[in-house]
Amino acid sequence: MRKIRRRHGDISSAHAKKNSKKLQIVGFKNSGKTTLTENLILAALELGFRTSAIKHHGHGGAPDLPPPTTDASRFFQAGAASSIVVGGEIVLLQAAQQQESDRIDDLNTLIRYTETYASPDLILVEGFKDERYPKIVLVRSLEDWTSLRLLSNIEVIVTVNEELSAEVKATQEHADGRSKLPVFSRQQTEQITAWFTKWLKGADHESL
Repeated sequence: MRKIRRRHGDISSAHAKKNSKKLQIVGFKNSGKTTLTENLILAALELGFRTSAIKHHGHGGAPDLPPPTTDASRFFQAGAASSIVVGGEIVLLQAAQQQESDRIDDLNTLIRYTETYASPDLILVEGFKDERYPKIVLVRSLEDWTSLRLLSNIEVIVTVNEELSAEVKATQEHADGRSKLPVFSRQQTEQITAWFTKWLKGADHESL
């Protein structure tokens, strides 16, 4: 299920932004990904960047649907392959993927879809950690960092507290041939926002 906010008449004339920036927010369950993504959306909007978000539902099963009594859900549950309801500058889409050839949940397909229908300056991606876009990595423990440190294109590390930040920094001191990455704790919101602002206004960091 997706909600797309557009002015009436925009969809038919939508043009994808070729240079929308992408930033992934990755980490294990309950590491704070959604909260950080929400904060980054607010920061980007304050800077005047039209922003979209894509989330991989990592809690098992399908995402929560609108209440079954709504028109959109009634069409969908009746067996429609997809259901679109439009009103009040909101487009609500639900679509079922019946077979492998129907699948649209790979990240690049979702990005193309988003660029076509929302024309964002920035796309924030929660999850999809094996993809190769620039990343903020959230860690809850040194074990998390050990598991995630070899992901591609890590830009910054955010930890649960200052003590863990110091421990992660110490592991970087002993890493051979790897540049040291910025490390912040969750509580350092001003520093995270400052880093994000600099990244957002800087040169294109995309690898794909």
